[in-house]
Amino acid sequence: MKIRIEFVAYLYLKGIDNKSWVEIDEPMSVSQFLINNKINQQQQKFIIPTVNKKQEKLTYILKDNDELFLYLPVGGG
Repeated sequence: MKIRIEFVAYLYLKGIDNKSWVEIDEPMSVSQFLINNKINQQQQKFIIPTVNKKQEKLTYILKDNDELFLYLPVGGG
């Protein structure tokens, strides 16, 4: 199955090009996808996933042709 992955510039997923389609072997949670790509659970608490333009939890199970966007909240003032 394949998913489209997009992420903000300051988030790095080794071996994955931004705005690309990625093959995954089986349905898995966003969290497991991140673990498989070297983003540990401690780091994940700062990541907000959206799937198909809807904010989801890290427990969301990815499905074929899902579009996953990962971003980090930015604060300032």
